[in-house]
Amino acid sequence: PAIGQWRDVRLECEAIQFRELQRTATLEGVEGIVNFKATIHSSEAIEAATLRVGENAVLLLLEGDVLSGTLRIKDPLLWWPHTHGAPQLHDCSVLIKTTSSEQSIPLEPVGFRRIEIAHEPGFAVHVNGRPVYCRGACWTTSDIFTHSGSPESLRHDLILVRDAGMNMLRIGGTMHYESDAFYRTCDELGILVWQDFMFANMDYPVDEPAFAENISFEAVQQLDRLAQHPCIAIYCGNSEIEQQAAMLGMPRELWRNDWFGDRLPALCGAHHPGAAYVPSSPSGGVLPFHARTGVTHYYGVGAYLRSVRELRQADVKFTSECLGFANIPETDVIDEIMGGSMPVTHHPRWKQRVPRDTGAGWDFEDVRDHYLGELFGVDPAKLRSFDMPRYLELSRVTSGEMMARTFSEWRSNHSRNAGGLIWFFKDLWAATGWGIMDHHGMPKAAYYQLKRLWKSQQLTITDEGTDGLHLHLVNETGDSVDGFMEVQLLREPNMVTAKQEIAVKAGPNSKQTLSVDEILGSFHDVNYAYRFGPQKHHVVIATWLNSEREPVSEAIHFTRARDPEAHVLCSDAISIEAEALSGGSFRVFLTADRFVQSIRLSAKGFLPDDNYFHLLPNCSKSVIFSPVGVHSGVFRTYVETLNLVGESSIEVRAVPA
Repeated sequence: PAIGQWRDVRLECEAIQFRELQRTATLEGVEGIVNFKATIHSSEAIEAATLRVGENAVLLLLEGDVLSGTLRIKDPLLWWPHTHGAPQLHDCSVLIKTTSSEQSIPLEPVGFRRIEIAHEPGFAVHVNGRPVYCRGACWTTSDIFTHSGSPESLRHDLILVRDAGMNMLRIGGTMHYESDAFYRTCDELGILVWQDFMFANMDYPVDEPAFAENISFEAVQQLDRLAQHPCIAIYCGNSEIEQQAAMLGMPRELWRNDWFGDRLPALCGAHHPGAAYVPSSPSGGVLPFHARTGVTHYYGVGAYLRSVRELRQADVKFTSECLGFANIPETDVIDEIMGGSMPVTHHPRWKQRVPRDTGAGWDFEDVRDHYLGELFGVDPAKLRSFDMPRYLELSRVTSGEMMARTFSEWRSNHSRNAGGLIWFFKDLWAATGWGIMDHHGMPKAAYYQLKRLWKSQQLTITDEGTDGLHLHLVNETGDSVDGFMEVQLLREPNMVTAKQEIAVKAGPNSKQTLSVDEILGSFHDVNYAYRFGPQKHHVVIATWLNSEREPVSEAIHFTRARDPEAHVLCSDAISIEAEALSGGSFRVFLTADRFVQSIRLSAKGFLPDDNYFHLLPNCSKSVIFSPVGVHSGVFRTYVETLNLVGESSIEVRAVPA
């Protein structure tokens, strides 16, 4: 429990100090505007004060002990989410001249950006006039015991956020306001923040005078602090208050009180102009949780066991929570859960750490089992009863595969979805939890599977039934990409039954759709929709190549649900080499003579930049391992796959240079 003061307390003894500091940065047309106001305490008389932003400066007005002023900068470099540009920041300080000295007081860097919300056809975030497809996760906390995180642990986690292609994190009303170091790092890395106020699932006494004064003070305090950070894009009044009221059958006029509807948005507008406001998450539909309008919490794929084929019908516009699964962690965390005993998924030590809804007769492991059966055509109850290791292997990739298929649809040209935030980013403790990261900050399989769907230059596949397969090219960058689209049909293990490529050009900030049937030029029943006889191929592989024939993005479609055939791993099936790099990192090269499904790499003390990927016949793949934590100095990586088995994992050793 967080009792009393739960963050650092420090004593500051300075000759000059600011109190009640308010600084906002807005963008009006091509002009950046910085407004500054603060109460100043000084042991000496102040002769002059100057606000500096980059190379620009303005003299501040001193009235009593209040400094204020406005600085206007023409055509400043803009702050962008990292997926769409550079998160440009400008150094900021106040130069104070007293009767005996000059002192420069540094402030948070300034970022200029314009945030707008488009409500047609639903809810979409625009930054600096451009629509931004928002993808990311709901943030928890770096340390459940301290309710905070060191700058080092926060940077570790947030770099993994950026490297996965996430451009938005939501701090939900069930959590806590984050530290300055968190927001400062999001500014630097170009990560948008959806910030809930800390209200959730309750009918608060907002009209009781003492309580109203308390929450107003809290809101102003947080707004003045957070207004310093360009990463803050959206303020949200609360989490699920409107949804809870609606689901309890209460009339519409009781869903939202005047605190969330009027008073709080007025405070946001006054103290942080330029940020958007949403009264509740979810909200905006006929019922708050309807997916077609406003902001929703989408668990259709997930808790409600809906099919990916229903996504187009659901027409989700923006989901600030979605796709909750019990995501299985790596082996060392399983050992932590089980105390070193063999993992048994119905053991009390395991089950107490599986997320569940209060009062429900099911948990999120049951949800994952439902989709395991759909994806691999096996009975999960029988599988875990007789082959627990295989059950864990398939389960580990199931949840991430469902998330990836969902985002493949949402990022396609057929979808009007403008954003989705996974529930959660990180587990709170050693668990088969909602997080796509474990509690140590190490990625689970789902992290890597989503990372491949969240790139700024992205290729996805959608199954169009009797219309075959569609390929969708997304280019969110400002650069045009000239290159090629290659499609091949593969009969396992390594027979290519058809292969064709065409030239493609993806213009800046563009999306386009291609038909696999049109690329191939003849009928191959690419998605096995017509089923005239046995399958001629099992896998469809689409690769987007640039003009140098380097892969930009790759998408793979399996034509039927099945447990991958487990062939015996022989010495020439996979070739693996490793080399030492500077800084203690290593590069691993993999090639195979056949299609290899869901390669899992592990190396104690090292973090791979890719994992749980498929390897194509006679193609090479390189993976860089970076050191994390304590390791022996000798690098060993172990390789496992879903469709190759042997007596033991493959081991590669390389001694650091």
